[in-house]
Amino acid sequence: MRVRELLLDIEPLRASRDFRAIFVARVVSLFGLGMATVALSSQVYDLTESTFQVAAVSMIMSVSVLLGSLWGGWMADRADRRRLIITARAVAAVAFAGLAANAFTDDPGLAAIYACVAVDGLATGVSVTALMAVAPTLVRPDQLPAAGALIAFTGEIGSIGAPFLGGVLLAATGPGPVFALTAATTGVTTLLLLRLRPLPPVPDEDDGDGDGSGGRVEGKDDGSPLVAFRFARRNPVVGSLLALGGVTVLFNLPVVLFPELVATRFGGSDVVLGLLYSAPAVGAVLISATSGWITRAARPGRLLLTAAFTGGLATVGFGLSGEIWIAVLALAVGGAAGTVYEILEYALVQHNTPDHLRGRMVGVLSAQGTTGDVLGDVEVALIARWFNPAGAAVVNGAVCAVAAALVAVLVPGLRHATLPRDDEDDNAHEAGGPDERSGPDTPAPGAAAAALSAATAAAAAAKSGPSAAQDTACPGTGPERDAPAATA
Repeated sequence: MRVRELLLDIEPLRASRDFRAIFVARVVSLFGLGMATVALSSQVYDLTESTFQVAAVSMIMSVSVLLGSLWGGWMADRADRRRLIITARAVAAVAFAGLAANAFTDDPGLAAIYACVAVDGLATGVSVTALMAVAPTLVRPDQLPAAGALIAFTGEIGSIGAPFLGGVLLAATGPGPVFALTAATTGVTTLLLLRLRPLPPVPDEDDGDGDGSGGRVEGKDDGSPLVAFRFARRNPVVGSLLALGGVTVLFNLPVVLFPELVATRFGGSDVVLGLLYSAPAVGAVLISATSGWITRAARPGRLLLTAAFTGGLATVGFGLSGEIWIAVLALAVGGAAGTVYEILEYALVQHNTPDHLRGRMVGVLSAQGTTGDVLGDVEVALIARWFNPAGAAVVNGAVCAVAAALVAVLVPGLRHATLPRDDEDDNAHEAGGPDERSGPDTPAPGAAAAALSAATAAAAAAKSGPSAAQDTACPGTGPERDAPAATA
């Protein structure tokens, strides 16, 4: 394999005008949201001197994103998705402007912060799911993994750089200017998204996406969210990914226990704590920058399962490590494995889900990720009380590895799952297939899921500290599931 084939594939940026618009919009808003997250937690703590209030703001965001994702998924299968996305981003810009106006007053109100966060969470949930649903109209089928790798790479860079820039700006100006800048960047992304063409959902009777096995649901699609579950039950690829993702998001890397592990095992240094939080992101960035081999994998299903298994073993290794360098290495390997999983998971889910169900399927995945994060923190805390923090890491890693192995054995459909390749797409073009009239800026319907990661990988940058580390280190907490604080 040539060195060029190992590097990040930027072909989706060259091939699709719509993907470029969403990509640039996401990068701009990614840094704005990352900075706003730092400013928000700092402002709430300065006003209340209560960690509980900081956690309450985070909970309000999570709940509102969950509700927005479910409603947005339903709407994305019924209305023009372009209009839905632009409206939601405009509402989010207004919410950030409200945070800025409140911060500039002499006595900022906590209730106003809660209200603005709730509105932003609802808008974010709607835009995330709508963007995921329009994904197949943006790039060619064979560019599906490459698009995900591009977004994963910039998302990880943002998760490292945006909070740092936010802290610098916060120290220099206070929270008001940070929120104002975020409102401005969100407004810019809304204007960029105006370049998208109309994106109505494809009716059920015209839908030909998927792998041909289980691409339709039993009976008539009545618009109910339950139709997505019926489809997942019949489709071996989507159903098994939903089940495996549920396990891995619940038994994820116990980043909430990092402080205790540092205090009891690694000497109590703040520098060491920072190393643990940053190690998964380092592994994720490295694998994203050299993801060309991932996008060309002949057996993406098998590679995904290997990544999930490797991520579980890395978490076990972290729990068993007695030296800090071993712990950092294990977390970096986990971050790399998680990124491989994320790239292939979103590609396989989108390729195997028909267009008329994509909005609701995305809503289900987002809801699973949001609730799984909360329940996962409770689960690992309970295990740590029964054993110890290191034991909790070993248990969680072992569960993830065993789940991946069981799915590999019991679901051959996922193990043998494939994605369109360059040569297949060329053959379809020559035969006068779906891509026959698709130019660089008019990709064929049923193409790749670029907007999926464009919508949601920004969550890694919008989160700071523990959340960012968890999302990059644990397979099953990838783009489709990171609805909180995500953006276009």
